[in-house]
Amino acid sequence: MDDESDDSIITMSMIEKEQETMSLTITTETATTPVSRKEKKKKGIFKKDWLNIKEYSPWLQEIKNDPTKARCKTCLRTFSVHYDGKTALKKHMNSDLHKSCIKSFTNTSSIVLPAPCVSEIQKISSIEGTFVYHGVKHGHSYTSQQCTINLVKTLFESSSTVAKSLSCAKTKSRAIACNVLAPYFTRKILDEVLEARFYSISFDASNKGNTKTYPFVVQYFSDIDVKKGLIDFIEDSRETALDIFNNIIKVLLQHINIRWLSLLRSIERLIETYEPLRLYFLNHQTTIKKFTTAAENMQILISFFNNSDGLCTLNFLESVLDNIQQAEFKLQRTWTTAVDLYRIITNLIKKLEQRLHNKYFGNEVHLIFNRLKEVDKNRVEELQESFELFIKTVVEYINSYFNPEKEFYEILSVLDSQSIHFLEWDYFMNLVNLIKIDGINIDELYNEYCEIKFIYDHMKNKNVTINEQIKSNISSKNVYNSESATNNNYEILCDIIDNEKDDILNKDQDSKGYIQSDQLWSYLLNIKPNTTPNLKLIISYVFSIPCSNAFAESIFSHMNHLWSDYRNRMDMELVAAELQIRKNANISCKDFYKFILSQEDLLKKIASNEKFGKKKRILDK
Repeated sequence: MDDESDDSIITMSMIEKEQETMSLTITTETATTPVSRKEKKKKGIFKKDWLNIKEYSPWLQEIKNDPTKARCKTCLRTFSVHYDGKTALKKHMNSDLHKSCIKSFTNTSSIVLPAPCVSEIQKISSIEGTFVYHGVKHGHSYTSQQCTINLVKTLFESSSTVAKSLSCAKTKSRAIACNVLAPYFTRKILDEVLEARFYSISFDASNKGNTKTYPFVVQYFSDIDVKKGLIDFIEDSRETALDIFNNIIKVLLQHINIRWLSLLRSIERLIETYEPLRLYFLNHQTTIKKFTTAAENMQILISFFNNSDGLCTLNFLESVLDNIQQAEFKLQRTWTTAVDLYRIITNLIKKLEQRLHNKYFGNEVHLIFNRLKEVDKNRVEELQESFELFIKTVVEYINSYFNPEKEFYEILSVLDSQSIHFLEWDYFMNLVNLIKIDGINIDELYNEYCEIKFIYDHMKNKNVTINEQIKSNISSKNVYNSESATNNNYEILCDIIDNEKDDILNKDQDSKGYIQSDQLWSYLLNIKPNTTPNLKLIISYVFSIPCSNAFAESIFSHMNHLWSDYRNRMDMELVAAELQIRKNANISCKDFYKFILSQEDLLKKIASNEKFGKKKRILDK
């Protein structure tokens, strides 16, 4: 009996060990090899098989750098699968947020583009077009482009027949940029402009050597937001040296009156290094020869650093100019519209006037005043008066430009989602009477207004924020096909010139609570399309009015980046083509390959020899 019981125990132990080997989640008290903690955690890792499940595949996305999380394409949210695993997917799918987002998405388009059937020639053309697009977006030279193609051919020669057939040297790359890609994206902009009914054209001028360049940009209202594009970039080489000199003098003299607007960063740096600078100038005052310009400048600096007024004034300017610069940056943002201008300027003026009322010049100034009062109270009063005079002068300067158009922009602000009068009928009628568009039926307009107001009130009462609803709508339309492959200001997929200023300009755009008025109106008008023709005319008209010339001026920054001293052999046609690709196409380089595979016309033009024969830029499809 004992032998039989021992045999049964051994048999049971072997069965348990086999069960542990087959499944990491089964544990028993008699198991000889316990499951490790690392193995237990595997059940909370994203599984690629989930992407093949029909109910999850349209919206589920893997996060490669964090296997414990998953992302929803429709809600634009990331959630953890570490603890619940597959159950977390079901919870998210049944949430109110997801149901709302997936509804708006399924009403527009699908997320995944079908993979087109392409021939080997089309694959070659798409790769060549993608390389040119990537090079233009990032300012690569065509010599570098040719070297890259040769390198790819060598690296993948044994593994790919397509790589062997690649041929995209300098001449071909230039032809693709000038005669294929640039005309295509510019034509898409013009097609959307024709559909928009109303648009505005702006231009600016700048010198490149002895040539004066003019970018012509367009602004219009689309089904997503306000869009801007570069429709042409021309030169005027007939300008004489005297004309160039006079223009330079004019720009310099014009800048003198507003030079204080760009002082903030210099003042901040001066305050940061104030103490070592003060010691330097005070200790080296004897090394300068007397009766020279340097000696006179040194005396000014010595008096500045010897007097506590200097540091007090610097701190005051830093405090005040920060408010001014923030307003200036808001006006420079590419997605700021004319309806935002009244709010931005009036808020700035109110802040400055509130400073005057409270006599607030910054905390550091307040501390210096407290110390200075014990020594010289009269000096404190003099400084206060000078600071008040400075703020009053700034307010007067702003009003001198703003007051003549104040009433106009105040009426436009009824379309501003942050305005206290947003969607108020009386103020809306003031706008209608101001712009006077022919063919507007007021009775029909009122019915459309009521419908939009009901929709907006319903949006506010949802569990999902308005901002999230708008983002979901934009995401659903951001499919890279022939209808949506143009410039969208809400997303920068390939950053070309990254700098701190861009982060400051667009820091509010990623805020969860911030709502762009143009995006909100696009969303409202497209919930029930073709039912608000009168209202859409008014919205299209107002949002086609540019807030500033910042977009046209930004063209020159891109021009300087691509037309550098290292690429000084570029002609105007090539410069214009590269600028149009940069500003009119907003597809990331990795997504451009998928996009171009679906564009048979583009692939045919890349493969044909017609692209070499065009000497002038022709905007054909």
